[in-house]
Amino acid sequence: MTGYHCPFSSALQPDEELVGRRTHTRHMDQGLAAPTPRGWGFRSSRMEPIECRDALVQNALFTGDLEAVRKHFTERAAVNLIIESKGDELRWTSRKLGLWSLTYEQELTTPLHITAGRGYLDCLRHLLLRGAAVDFAPGGKTALHEACAAARTDCVRLLLSFGADPKAGSEAGYQPLHLCKSPASIQCAQLLLQYGASVNSQTEEEEETALHVAARYGLEEHVRLYLCHGAGLEAKNEEGQTPLNAACTQGQPGPDWLPFNPCSPGVGQLPHYRSPDSRHQHLGSFPWLGF
Repeated sequence: MTGYHCPFSSALQPDEELVGRRTHTRHMDQGLAAPTPRGWGFRSSRMEPIECRDALVQNALFTGDLEAVRKHFTERAAVNLIIESKGDELRWTSRKLGLWSLTYEQELTTPLHITAGRGYLDCLRHLLLRGAAVDFAPGGKTALHEACAAARTDCVRLLLSFGADPKAGSEAGYQPLHLCKSPASIQCAQLLLQYGASVNSQTEEEEETALHVAARYGLEEHVRLYLCHGAGLEAKNEEGQTPLNAACTQGQPGPDWLPFNPCSPGVGQLPHYRSPDSRHQHLGSFPWLGF
């Protein structure tokens, strides 16, 4: 990326909206998706990824300034920018004279990731309509991963409507469903499943399913949702733990909709369902599940 710079300038004026521009409604109704990269190859030079170091552009994105975003990301402007940002994790780095210091790890991100992770819905829509590659992942994860991790339901819905892959794997081996780790992310999980996410997909290293994650974090609504979508009760992670084991090791109480507390002494596993019908028959005795 060395030698590439953001082509924007504060002196640039926004282009006028073109007549007949596709609207968000057309994208949703016709199932149109934003152009996606084929490896590093894009359809046109405007779609090619370039590094952006322009502070004005970055400030507009990180603050969600829609007017400024519209100004910089015009019809003819490059949209798939790569921005180096400060990550959340500290790491030891060696400097001159053999001195070591703790610094924040640098991460690669994009305008789509920034706006999706911060919930700037209007900015996100503008970038998608300008042709941003919805599954572009220079930093190892997609904008959909960011939106799910931050429980940005509206952004998740918008990304999926523009063709984001609900099964996309991150560099760390997580699919978006595995990142629904907070109570506020329940609608994100519902949308992912609606658009084809696999409820029984496992993370690459830990080999955990979404049910493992929900059980460990005590997310009762998520547990119900995944069970209703056929989540495997006896799926085991790398350590040989089932979702029940994951819940118990974290001290999570058993779900109150079960006829017993599965984390009580002497109780070793969740009820075994011989078939999907028996699963639904059991869950059907709990009317709030919607059966």
